[in-house]
Amino acid sequence: MKIEQVQEYCEEALRLTEHEGTHAGLSFLIGEKFGLNFSLLRKARQKLQFLYPRNDMSEEHPLNQGGRALKMSYALTVQEHYSAPLEEVKYLESLLVDFARAILSTFSQEDIKNYLDSSPSLGIRPDSPETEDMENEFSADDLLLEAEEVLALEDIKKLLLLEKDG
Repeated sequence: MKIEQVQEYCEEALRLTEHEGTHAGLSFLIGEKFGLNFSLLRKARQKLQFLYPRNDMSEEHPLNQGGRALKMSYALTVQEHYSAPLEEVKYLESLLVDFARAILSTFSQEDIKNYLDSSPSLGIRPDSPETEDMENEFSADDLLLEAEEVLALEDIKKLLLLEKDG
């Protein structure tokens, strides 16, 4: 996706806003389009989360036991085999920053805040007819998806809502 596509999404969201209201326009722009790209970024980051050792690794961790040669070999292996996923993460991060700027220049902070405060669906959850029939029965997977969407919404708020001093 290119920034031109983002601009087209913003224009479509404005058309939807004129005909169906601000919530509909923001549902399309943030809920569907931005949410989908945000979800792609989260998934790409999850693929890479175990590649790099944390600072709080135990002394027994193999990378701490192997010395410099093992660490160099590991770094070269990561570079060689994971360069595409790393580039995907960088690209999606850059895209989301540009996408957030476009949203902020298209809609007011108040409209964005009201939309995000309404606990919108972000297109992260797969829609299935089975979940509609069993509204009262939550599985562990449903709970995890719900929690993931809440966390994603909080991260999206950080990107789109400018903090006010005081």
